Amino acid sequence: MENQEPIFFVGVDVGTASVRAGLYSLASKSFRKTAILPITVHKATVNVRNADRTRTELISQSSTEIWDAVCRTVRDVSVGVDERQIRGIGFDATCSLVVVGPGDAPMNVDGLLKSDGTGEEGIGSCLDIIMWMDHRAKKETEYINQKLADHPCLKFVGGQVSLEMEIPKLLWLKTHCPDIFHGASRFMDLCDFLSWKASGDTSRSMCSVVCKWLYQADPRQLTTHGWDRTIFSAIGLEELCQENFAKIGTDIRVPGGKDQLVTVSEKGSSELGLTFGTPVGTSLIDAHAGGLALAFCGDGKNVTDWSTRLALICGTSTCYMQCNREPVFVPGVWGPYYSAMVPQAWLNEAGQSAAGQFLDHIVKTHPFYLSNLKALGMSACYNHLNQRAVEISQASQMEDTGFLSNQLHVFPDYHGNRSPLSNPDFTGMIVGLTLDGESELSLVKLYLAAMQGLAYESRWIIESLQNNNIRIGDLAICGGLANNPLFVKTLADVVGMPVLLPFIKESVMLGAAILGATASGALGGLEESAAVMAGSGSAVQPAEKSQLYHKARYHVFRKMADFQLSLLDN
Repeated sequence: MENQEPIFFVGVDVGTASVRAGLYSLASKSFRKTAILPITVHKATVNVRNADRTRTELISQSSTEIWDAVCRTVRDVSVGVDERQIRGIGFDATCSLVVVGPGDAPMNVDGLLKSDGTGEEGIGSCLDIIMWMDHRAKKETEYINQKLADHPCLKFVGGQVSLEMEIPKLLWLKTHCPDIFHGASRFMDLCDFLSWKASGDTSRSMCSVVCKWLYQADPRQLTTHGWDRTIFSAIGLEELCQENFAKIGTDIRVPGGKDQLVTVSEKGSSELGLTFGTPVGTSLIDAHAGGLALAFCGDGKNVTDWSTRLALICGTSTCYMQCNREPVFVPGVWGPYYSAMVPQAWLNEAGQSAAGQFLDHIVKTHPFYLSNLKALGMSACYNHLNQRAVEISQASQMEDTGFLSNQLHVFPDYHGNRSPLSNPDFTGMIVGLTLDGESELSLVKLYLAAMQGLAYESRWIIESLQNNNIRIGDLAICGGLANNPLFVKTLADVVGMPVLLPFIKESVMLGAAILGATASGALGGLEESAAVMAGSGSAVQPAEKSQLYHKARYHVFRKMADFQLSLLDN
């Protein structure tokens, strides 16, 4: 066994602000080396050309910059390893829309809009990606939901299309940038774009098209299977039906499925530094890759049952991923999506539109942070706030640190509500402010209340799933907030369930590596590969002493949501 040739797999994760690559060693069942490079998020506010001259924030990226970072990080982690020992590569990425122009060149999605809205020149470099967090297509989303109100496809997206999905963005392009819409050679989800750049294969992942493009995957035939022409005709995107849907994908493949093998092309080999013919896994959206790794992560005691595991992938936003063997429809929750994460399983996906981004905002805008903590950096700042929260609560002889937030309540939907209301008009709320708004104590209390607000929304989402007969045994968490022990403890206390922390911290990148391993066939199918590679973790247990406290505060949280709903209805 000691003389067996080493086997490695590469996982590439393209997040909102960075590209990460990792070289997974089958021998050590861990990442031998990882690399990370930042990528740019471009923001510009423009006057969109319409009757009311609406001011719209455009949030875009460059696929050229991203692919360059992918190639550099893959080469970095592969240094010192015989490239023939790298048996497969997998990709994941944010669910962002990439516009590919004639000759496979990038096509500037914001090039027709200047800051004064008159058009002509581009914004910065060639920005051919409309990001997932870009909300420019709000009116188009409302129009689509109105036109499809009676169409069965909406059942599979929680009752309505989200403005974070790709179809509203495409309608926005057709309306405001028709030259780009009609001139593009293809539209791709970013994860599919990466697989295409590596292999030259234009197939699309079932994950991306089912979750973000209204592709109908339903072996029970509850609705039309495949691309549904009636959807595109109803919303004014009938051009996408041309040439057997060539611009949005004629070949749809299941991640981890038994489809025809896709491999690294000669061009991809030159750019990535991998052997020509290296298997390339069918890609996943980033949260789904993290969900895959977390679903199969063990607790060291029991056999993992992915059907009772709720996976939380925490970043700028938080995604909640839960798979079932049967389809379950939950209002305000995306899905059920067939074969979007685990083959032949049905995925329900909930989320918070702002999570890590929200907590950063709460801290960074407080006067005490600006005058005393800014120089620390955010990681050290959170460590300081956690320590001070413990010290202050102990000095006050409080039984639990979380009790320090008493009388202060924060509702965290600063960027709309993704679940369970699916309402982009929701905003944040703070109740209990006093004239002491500049001290360290006021920041610590606000920080604690903000974390609790995120946890209360997690409880709200979990109750929505449970009320529809979805059984949840525990939570598993990865991403930025998973590195904050006070948040993890707060989450466990609020939801009253164990929260599993995987020993392999890079869960999203690990999910991508599992896709590469599955493509290679070295470990079997996707479930077999995930079972070998996902590893195990340690569970944080809920504290009984805080249950009544959080139950009372959760009641206030729900009243805050009801109050805002009443305001929006007027």
